Amino acid sequence: MSTYGILEGGILIAQFATPMTLRSNKPVFGSDTLSLSRRPVSRTPQRWELETRLVPLSFGAEELFVNLVVNGHHDPMFITAPQNYGAEQRLVASLTTPTAQGFVNTSIITVSGNTGLLPKGTFVKFATMDKVYMLKSDRQGNGAVGIYPALRADLSAGTAFQYKTDVVMVCYYDAETVSGMTYVDGILMDVGTVRLVERV
Repeated sequence: MSTYGILEGGILIAQFATPMTLRSNKPVFGSDTLSLSRRPVSRTPQRWELETRLVPLSFGAEELFVNLVVNGHHDPMFITAPQNYGAEQRLVASLTTPTAQGFVNTSIITVSGNTGLLPKGTFVKFATMDKVYMLKSDRQGNGAVGIYPALRADLSAGTAFQYKTDVVMVCYYDAETVSGMTYVDGILMDVGTVRLVERV
């Protein structure tokens, strides 16, 4: 059973189902010269965007219904961020709580308290900020590891972080997501494709 989905009060009320697309949205502008050389310019802001279906609900459908209507397209809501399947399978859980340290606008953090393998492609979230980051390389034990995007704020030494199925992302429902309920087969609530954008 999937542990990834929409949360209400820290409890999973709707599970993500396939097909699912998780994309990185980072503004890039480009132009071509007369010699057809491309000149791309990348901006600093970045957010994750998720497009997914939900497992149809019967009992418990009222929780999702209220969440959709109350949050609408204007109030933030919470999800457990879906980890990359390959990274999830390679993850070797630490025996202690890992912590990190880093500096604003850099793409390197220093991990401490890690006795296992943190695979590249793993999503992490630090205790002092809402932004979700991705590891750019494997980290076996303690030491430096690259992250994407660059840190938006300093991480003081000893900052705890989430890295398993507990990474909570703060999102908004996209304007195309139904703020209500749709039923199929009489008793199953299925709102179709849900689009979520990370709050940045």
